[in-house]
Amino acid sequence: WEHIQRVYELCGHNVSETARRLNMHRRTLQRILAKRAPR
Repeated sequence: WEHIQRVYELCGHNVSETARRLNMHRRTLQRILAKRAPR
């Protein structure tokens, strides 16, 4: 999770770019971020 957060911040909170860099589908990343989002 920390790695995903780091890359997400590096990409300026751009989901598409983060997904591309992590080699995962954009929708999958959105689900992960939604589950882990601070409440």
